[in-house]
Amino acid sequence: MSLHGMDNDEARRKAAKWREKWLGGIKMGETYDLDARDKAASWATKWGRESWNYQLHGFHVSPFCSEMVLEPLQLHGGRPILPVKIDRLEDITIGVGAGISMQGEICGAVVGHIIAIGIDVAYRLRETALIRKEVSTATRKFCNLFKEKFGALRCADLIGMSFLKADGTLDPDALEKYVTGSPPISAKCEDIIRFCIYVPLPSEEG
Repeated sequence: MSLHGMDNDEARRKAAKWREKWLGGIKMGETYDLDARDKAASWATKWGRESWNYQLHGFHVSPFCSEMVLEPLQLHGGRPILPVKIDRLEDITIGVGAGISMQGEICGAVVGHIIAIGIDVAYRLRETALIRKEVSTATRKFCNLFKEKFGALRCADLIGMSFLKADGTLDPDALEKYVTGSPPISAKCEDIIRFCIYVPLPSEEG
């Protein structure tokens, strides 16, 4: 969803249309802050797009989808959306991005949201058995919702391509295809990342 070149009212209308398409039917409670989510999602989109030009020229600065969910939820909503900040969480979890380090397995944005679920629940509860139960229930609910919207959980199934060659090494043409394809695969990933940012955490559900 590109908001480039639009005035504020037009950008708001387009964002509202996006939310209705992807979040229709999802109940959000009184503590859900839509303005914070808008800011977090816009920041993540801008971060990703600005990084691609550098990445295409050999500078390895593009964030993985896991980072693009967790970083804005912690820092870039105008207020922290997660109830507690964990220093360098985005760096610690880099290995889960792009389908577990570009292997095409479970989507890193999905894993990022699941980690956020864990933080949200563990902040409120102290008994491990209760945390385990609530996190597991919320995770299954989110994964079912995600599959309903996007059709799969695996990165390779979602984007229809691999970042690695058959021998397991990085495919140098993959990122260019991801960014410059027609339509660019990155556009679908932006929808996925935004969805994982916007979906309410257990404490925010209606």
